[in-house]
Amino acid sequence: MRKNPSGYIVADPEFYAPLETCTDQGELFRPARIPDGWRSRPSGLWTVWHRDGLGGVEDGWKVHVSARPDRLARVLDTTARVCFAHAVPFKHLASRLFHLCTHYPHGSRAQNGKFIAAYPPDVPTARGLMERLSEELDGEEGPFILTDRRFGTSRTVHYRYGAFVHRPRTRGDGTSVSLVRDGHGRLVEDRRGVEFHLPEGITDPFVTHQGSGSGRQTAAADGGNARAAASEGAGADGPSVFNGFAFEEAIRFSNAGGTYRGRETSTGRTVFVKEARAHCGVLEDGSTAPENLRREWETLRRLHALAPGLAPEPLDVFQVWEHHFMVTELVPGVPLSRWLNTAHPLLSPPVHREELRRYYQRCLRIISAVERAIERLHAVGYRFGDVSPGNVLVDEDDQARLVDFGAARSVDEPPSSVGTPGYTPPPGMAVDDPAVKDDYGVSALTHLLLGPLRHEARRNPHVLAHQHHELSRYAPVPKPLWDRATRYDRPRGTAELPGPDEVALEPERHLADLRDGVADALVAMADADHATRMFPTVMEGYALNTLCVAYGAAGVLHALRRAGRPAPDGVLERLRKDALAAANLPPGLYAGAAGIARVLADHGMLTEAVDLLGRADRHPLTRECATLFGGAAGVAMAHLAVHGHTGDPRHLDRALAIAAELPPDALLRPLLGPDDATGLLHGRCGIALMLQQLAAVTGDTSHLARGLRLLHAELDRACDPDAPTLTFPVSASDSRRMAYLSCGSAGMVHTVTRYLSVLDDDRLAEALPRLLAPLRLPFTVMPGLYQGLAGRGFALAEHAALTGDQESRRDAVRIGRALFKYVIPHPTGVRVLGDQSLRYSAELFSGSAGVLLFLSDLLDPEPDALFTVDALAARPAPTPA
Repeated sequence: MRKNPSGYIVADPEFYAPLETCTDQGELFRPARIPDGWRSRPSGLWTVWHRDGLGGVEDGWKVHVSARPDRLARVLDTTARVCFAHAVPFKHLASRLFHLCTHYPHGSRAQNGKFIAAYPPDVPTARGLMERLSEELDGEEGPFILTDRRFGTSRTVHYRYGAFVHRPRTRGDGTSVSLVRDGHGRLVEDRRGVEFHLPEGITDPFVTHQGSGSGRQTAAADGGNARAAASEGAGADGPSVFNGFAFEEAIRFSNAGGTYRGRETSTGRTVFVKEARAHCGVLEDGSTAPENLRREWETLRRLHALAPGLAPEPLDVFQVWEHHFMVTELVPGVPLSRWLNTAHPLLSPPVHREELRRYYQRCLRIISAVERAIERLHAVGYRFGDVSPGNVLVDEDDQARLVDFGAARSVDEPPSSVGTPGYTPPPGMAVDDPAVKDDYGVSALTHLLLGPLRHEARRNPHVLAHQHHELSRYAPVPKPLWDRATRYDRPRGTAELPGPDEVALEPERHLADLRDGVADALVAMADADHATRMFPTVMEGYALNTLCVAYGAAGVLHALRRAGRPAPDGVLERLRKDALAAANLPPGLYAGAAGIARVLADHGMLTEAVDLLGRADRHPLTRECATLFGGAAGVAMAHLAVHGHTGDPRHLDRALAIAAELPPDALLRPLLGPDDATGLLHGRCGIALMLQQLAAVTGDTSHLARGLRLLHAELDRACDPDAPTLTFPVSASDSRRMAYLSCGSAGMVHTVTRYLSVLDDDRLAEALPRLLAPLRLPFTVMPGLYQGLAGRGFALAEHAALTGDQESRRDAVRIGRALFKYVIPHPTGVRVLGDQSLRYSAELFSGSAGVLLFLSDLLDPEPDALFTVDALAARPAPTPA
């Protein structure tokens, strides 16, 4: 589960926060006239209008109204007046800021266009409402809403069948879906994708001729939706063809439109096509995707005349229905970020000094090519405006070219507001000079090629000394490359944290200080009275819950306890109270009740732990999901832990029963989620860990046989089974190679080490050194426990503690030292950036708590830091009376 961070970095400059918590929302929307009896209430990004006696309908035909950015107030006034007159409750986006963020190019495509939503109680009311709205809004235009159909010939009024009340169902991966009743009364997923969908047994009453005037609706009138779908790529009868260009492959989609690989039918030439949807992709200046596409087209035409070959050659621009298209030459190559993932020697051991030297020379050639292109662009009077990894393509010969000139502007024009976080200058830096913004982007690109620490370096330039020290251990970094990378982040003043040479001299002392600093800052971040969370979390925490082990208070309290720190004032009591009061808490060890029960039990709250475990047992996901993160394996693990605290055999019996209820291996896949994930948290590896722990506690080694089969099945999915290092794809639909705790090699080490301590298996024994190999490199994108460097270090430290392997111990200390390149001093201690490195976070999965847990386990190893029950298994069996 990985959420788009764009809506979570607006409200708070330090921490991720939901958009609706923003205190400065700009222009607030409100109908001009409000009849007596109607009241409003806030609901997330929305303002809801209702009056007594209305409502009571749980599912039906939602009416959505879209609007142009410059017509929002007028459309709201008109729609509200009609809804008031028809006695239909409705809601609207509460502010212009919320409209901008939901219609921004990188916002949710399913949400795009939805400015107002009305909830008529039945079909006749819905029809009458839409007919009236179509008449009153005649002449208005708005984005086409991908989830809906338009009503009649209206350009603003849409509808879809869906739930009027919130009925969430949590899935094993922590995500949730909304439910709606279908035509047979069954609760099914209320699909909110990017196409119109009807639940089984529901028919569209507005498709055939109904009523008169603008309320007429025919199947043909919905051709806009059909054409929109056709533009998304090849269909069953071959590629869609528009204006002489065949759309053969979709590359990516956004709120602004899509990009495609195509072919000119008359010549066979391969082309690139960029789409702009009407009134979509709104920018801060109010401009929309078609306006910006037309601007980019004119820019490319001028550049092609002034500097041929600098920018993609413009070939054609045309419109189909409400979609605008621009066709250019297809520039060969892959985005720089993708090139980096396959080219950087430090991402896949073993690392050879000469190979790294060659890589640095390749980087210099690429960056020099980008600089030459920027200089040439400036020479003809333009600035690029968005120098970022996605806008530089690198071909097989390491030739680099700029693409996507949407932010390019003449030096005589104001600069575009478009920019990529980390690749645009911070507020306050002079950008009137056309060279500054582009030069800053080139510097950031260079830094990316050395290692992705841009966000950390901006906040604490002293981390660069640690990065340079690490890189130089393998091969000297060419001075021109390093100077480019650090041009805008030179350290000033005295560093508040020790430098790399100091840390190397006394690593354990400085790591202990770092542990204490991280713990100090964590305690300072606690807020038991905060409305939505007790500790700062990431996007996934707000989407799932802010109580759980992975993203919430339970995980932070676990890390603090392992570090010898008491719970901050009020936090433990609020966790207890909120968890017991939560109505829809999922069951899993990391996602919900089972993990919170484990943490409360570790803090002595056994009654509450037993209560929460009972709820987890009864939750449907305990039968529908098998994983450690959100389902049965995690619940069983929590029962084992509570059995250890209480001695109550019923918890042991329940863990045995949960394991026995798992389906056979051949039928297990549906219980791992829709994408057949790998790894400790969502895959077979986590189930195998539970079975090993069960065998260790009960002495029944028959559980190990099944766990062994599951581990072999995971090994079967290695990206390259014969490589010197073993890494794994995230899932059947996500081919990214991972060596992390959550989904990858570190999680496998965590489990395989335990299996090899109690049985002989040639395949696991042969695999373990190759699983350990990628963990020994101190280079990751992020520092966190489950998807970053701390998790690699944790697996190495634990392997050393379980096996006595001193090489793993030395490497774990090196990983700990490498954390200094991610940490940021703060008056309260030391902070860590969370998932995607855009804001600080405290949670266990990616934030400070995970780093603290690793450092604590490295310096003072004790059993069961990662929610195992090894200590319970090691207890001597009770003597019979």
